[in-house]
Amino acid sequence: MARIKYKPRNLFADETNIHLIRFITGREVKLAGNVNTQKELARVIHQRLRPWLLSFLLHAAVVILLACFFLPQIRFEKIDILSATLNAPALKEPVIVQERLQGDNTKDNEHPAAVSPKAAEEPEPLSPQAGFAPPSIFNRQRSTAGSGQNDAAVAAGLNWLVKVQNAGGSWSLSSTKYTLSAAKTREDVNAATAMALLAFLGYGITTDAKTGEAAFVKAVTDAWDYLRRQQNPSTGCFFSDDSPNTSHRFYTHALCTAALCELYAATQDKTLQKPSHDAVEYCLRHQSLDGGGWRYLPDRFSPQSDVSVTGWIVLALKSGESAGLTVPPAVYQKVSFFLDRMKRRNQYQYRTEEPELRLPMTAEALFCRILLGWHRDDDRLTAGVQYLMETPPAFDDHYRRDAYYWFFATNVLYHYGGEHWNVWHKTMREVLLQHQEKAGADGGSWNPRQPVRDAWGTQYGRLYTTCFSLFILEVPYRYKRIGD
Repeated sequence: MARIKYKPRNLFADETNIHLIRFITGREVKLAGNVNTQKELARVIHQRLRPWLLSFLLHAAVVILLACFFLPQIRFEKIDILSATLNAPALKEPVIVQERLQGDNTKDNEHPAAVSPKAAEEPEPLSPQAGFAPPSIFNRQRSTAGSGQNDAAVAAGLNWLVKVQNAGGSWSLSSTKYTLSAAKTREDVNAATAMALLAFLGYGITTDAKTGEAAFVKAVTDAWDYLRRQQNPSTGCFFSDDSPNTSHRFYTHALCTAALCELYAATQDKTLQKPSHDAVEYCLRHQSLDGGGWRYLPDRFSPQSDVSVTGWIVLALKSGESAGLTVPPAVYQKVSFFLDRMKRRNQYQYRTEEPELRLPMTAEALFCRILLGWHRDDDRLTAGVQYLMETPPAFDDHYRRDAYYWFFATNVLYHYGGEHWNVWHKTMREVLLQHQEKAGADGGSWNPRQPVRDAWGTQYGRLYTTCFSLFILEVPYRYKRIGD
């Protein structure tokens, strides 16, 4: 059988080969008509590119040898989620923060005392210590001026909460037990339960029968029994991974942690120690290493943080300290660094990616600053207070009714004290008492839409609006003035 001879074919057309030769050689090329352009291209590649290829292979071999020598000596730190052990990367971050600030003596960038390297490597244990007197932020003394009216309004609000509590001890944002509830898409039972529980705790009601009337004590007992079952035993988190509202995670967890730790601080019930410890540890594990705060997702390696979530976490951590848990100073140092980045003169933005200055974020950030050590004689706090006083509470203004803002601003003004507090408190109490529902099935609650809509009440409904209104009225009951 005759053998078939295959005629070699150019890989590319002659014109393409010529263009490639020009590209490699960097000069104009003229070839005779009978020249095989494919062979000429191969010759040029062999001549011009072989030294580069050999150099690349040689350097690659050196890099591989160096990696084989040094990689075994690199210490990789592990994060043990179950035991909540954080190692060197997180603990050394405060030293980095300190270095960033060296040479900057402006008042906007002042920080708490820097943590020494030894303290960074050996953080304080996150557990109650023998003989340790917790630095409680709580007061629970119902003895403020005009407390008769306040007491009546708060008691009416708590009675409404008792009426709409679910059989299993929880509350719901989208319940059918009351009008103007939230849409189902906004439902978050754990957050709703924590908010209602905080409203009772703010009035001094705990699981102890001596703290109030039987219906209130039962509501608190049932609510904690419900929340106890919702905490993840492995992580300490109160947010369910099955929830579609992933942006709620740290809001929900912070509210539940604050309620749990406040209950523990009030009762010193040892059965609450481990749940409190685990809940606080979950917060610490997920503080952003670079951002310094918290946002929606549990990713400590993400640089994203926002003032809104961070403020609630700080409040939860301070509640944990009041219960006898210790939080490493490095945690608060990073929060202070984050808040410095969010500050523009006497106002604060929501987060770095959204530079617009926001009134509610300013109030929340200032309350964080107070919790972290600012006192009323600090010029920066005075400037912030003056800014808040320019927007006093008003129920008849669509742009000014905002229970979220009012809660944080009331806390700031309360701790600041003086005439500013007297003016704010008088106005705040008047508008809340005037617009509380007086009768009917919703008596004792606050309408989220009338006379004008609340900034967030239309989304989260009557339960949210009522709980935050109660929080505001309870500020003088709940907290001691920091610095007194």
